[in-house]
Amino acid sequence: MALVKKPPETVNRTFQLDQPVSELLDDYCHFVDCTADYVTNFTLRKTLACDPDFRKWKAARNGAGSATLDKDRPS
Repeated sequence: MALVKKPPETVNRTFQLDQPVSELLDDYCHFVDCTADYVTNFTLRKTLACDPDFRKWKAARNGAGSATLDKDRPS
């Protein structure tokens, strides 16, 4: 088994942010010295994985949904 895993596939998405959220994202990116893509991916993954109602909904919808969220959950 390889020590370094292949990164997940990326896709381009277009969405709009409220001005204060956009500024907050920019500030946080400067704070942690990361790209907006990285911060957005990390934040969404962490937030969605921690939502108990979403986890229940996802598990009921496809049975294995909660396992997928746990696997992708950042530390």
